[in-house]
Amino acid sequence: MANSAARQPRLATACNWCRSHKLKCDAEQPSCRNCHSRGLECVTTNLRRPDQIGRRQKPLGRRGKGIRQQVSPSNHQRDLANSDSPSTSPPPSPSGNLLAPLIGHDVSLPSIFTAPFSNHEESAEHDPKARGRAKGRLTSESSPNTGLDVSSTPTVNSGRSANLTVITDNTRSRSQFIGNGSSMYVLVQWLDLFFARWDFWKPILPHFQQGMAYSTEVPLSFLTTLPPLPPPPIVDQYLSIFFSKIHPIFPVVDHGMVLELVSVLRPKLERQPASLGSTDYPQLAILYALFSSSADELAGELTDVGTSYLEGAYFLYAHLVAMPYTASVQALLLLAVVLKNRNKDGASWEILGQAIRIAQAVGLHRQSFHAKECPSPVDGTLAADLNSRIWWTAYILERAMEMETGRPSAIRDGECDQSLPQPILTLLPSGSSHNYFGALIRLSRIQTQIAELYHYTKQGRKTKEILHEMGRLDRALLDFAATFPEEVSFIALHRPALMSATAWLRKSVNRLCAGTPWRTRLRYGLCLSAASARSILKALSDMRLYSTPSRLITLSQMTLAILVLSIYVTRLPSSLMNSSDLSLATSFSEVAEQEYLKIGQDTDFAEGLSILRNQLSQHVNCTKPQHRPEDSGQHPPASTSAKHVTDQPFSHVDTDFDFGQLDDAWPSLWSDDLGNFSWDDTNQEMMNAYLLGLP
Repeated sequence: MANSAARQPRLATACNWCRSHKLKCDAEQPSCRNCHSRGLECVTTNLRRPDQIGRRQKPLGRRGKGIRQQVSPSNHQRDLANSDSPSTSPPPSPSGNLLAPLIGHDVSLPSIFTAPFSNHEESAEHDPKARGRAKGRLTSESSPNTGLDVSSTPTVNSGRSANLTVITDNTRSRSQFIGNGSSMYVLVQWLDLFFARWDFWKPILPHFQQGMAYSTEVPLSFLTTLPPLPPPPIVDQYLSIFFSKIHPIFPVVDHGMVLELVSVLRPKLERQPASLGSTDYPQLAILYALFSSSADELAGELTDVGTSYLEGAYFLYAHLVAMPYTASVQALLLLAVVLKNRNKDGASWEILGQAIRIAQAVGLHRQSFHAKECPSPVDGTLAADLNSRIWWTAYILERAMEMETGRPSAIRDGECDQSLPQPILTLLPSGSSHNYFGALIRLSRIQTQIAELYHYTKQGRKTKEILHEMGRLDRALLDFAATFPEEVSFIALHRPALMSATAWLRKSVNRLCAGTPWRTRLRYGLCLSAASARSILKALSDMRLYSTPSRLITLSQMTLAILVLSIYVTRLPSSLMNSSDLSLATSFSEVAEQEYLKIGQDTDFAEGLSILRNQLSQHVNCTKPQHRPEDSGQHPPASTSAKHVTDQPFSHVDTDFDFGQLDDAWPSLWSDDLGNFSWDDTNQEMMNAYLLGLP
């Protein structure tokens, strides 16, 4: 009784945000680490006496019961004098203000940050002790800098999905919701959370948020007249470039159809005033979008002519929606391609959604019945094949952008039974041909399964089930890649390996995937992602040296590869390739920064790439293996943080692994053979093969 009488009353030490999210609060003053890393105001209230200020106290734990560190009375009184709020916090920095809306709406962090799996090991289900060990292991093996409790992230909070994150810019008037499948935002947020306790790291997410306006908005001038069609020689030039470089990837129109539209619409457009009917506007929008993409593709950069035709196609958008038929779908798909080629992925996503809705209303997603309306069987077959190509183009674009943005799909595969189109063969320099469009269809189906695995699966799937599904999909991707000229690309399937605790994931794979053919590749998923990023950047460099880059290859893929290498550098500080990976990421981030500024992207967005490479350089210098002073005559540089990254992979090397199995992989990853390049050829086959790897 004496002990209970002397026991102090229980104090509410956790701040309001940590308490509501069930996270451990370190009770630091004037702001805990969790609130500081998110730019939130750290407020602590006394739950027993709401009218009084909560007394904050650091958590004691099992080993610190005799140590009590409370806020000093002088600091407490000074805080009361400076603010009427229950708890004070320092004035937020500009970056903190920008970061606050990201997680300040009672929305939990995407689960991809904490663990890619909804459940822990199967053995932890029925054994409370095993469950506790699994929980402690996940917590301890996660990054010490994130401040996240990986075992307590709720799936749904306040009626909102935990997989949604709000992104705003500094104007506060723009906001967009993204899913946890948006690779760019997920990787950038992971870097900021990983370095939350490093003094030198400045958050880069606020800078990347400034790119939202350019991606989603299309500033348009008010047109008093529609742009005239180009002269016949220019039309022939545009059609030649379109049907040789764009049509093999997005075959939504036929050559004869375009020539017929030009001959019919040119005299109507040249009359004063123009005598266009309601059915002519969708067809005119097709020509405008085609000429816009061809003009930019011909020049290899954004052009004023391409912008003029883009504005003309956008000006007719209301007519496309008002006449929801096949021609409108074709125009909208071409318009979506033009916007995507200009790195306006947000605007392209909106246009694509409208095209899919109209296509479903017309019935393009089902077996074609329009052939019965054609006068001859040949015409019916051609019409059915065109409808199939239109639908599968929409399907390919939608799956690729779904993987990039993480937003919900507008297509349900169970409701679609459209047949596959006839092969569209592209002649290669060797004399052979390849059906790139058919390969893209196969890739999009694999992407559908990857999206279902990460975003649409039932809660409660076992780790073993998810790992086995990942292995099966990885095998499908390898089989797919073997069907076309070898190119290695960033596989979004292995993204959890970038952000999961390395030791925990390796142990789980060893135990749950023993005896399966995909055990080795899953264990080395982190290395596969880095090798894929290097190959993407190498392919981009080769294309710039030996061919004219296509507008179909946007800056998004380069930026993703840069971010993947950046995370790889942070995860493996003792890697001997850190310096070369850093140089590669630095060089291409400079190129990406210049290209973004050239196309009109926000300067703050481009500045984020500059800050990223500078801070990565500082991090690599701090974590380099330190030599003894007697060897170099100098003292090793001191780190700006008291704690280094402890996620070292080399302490868990699998000595039983046969490294001879990697011999077959090296030629495809590090091939310097330039025999496939031709000085007098546009290298369309190289560009097409690279496009097959779009995430």
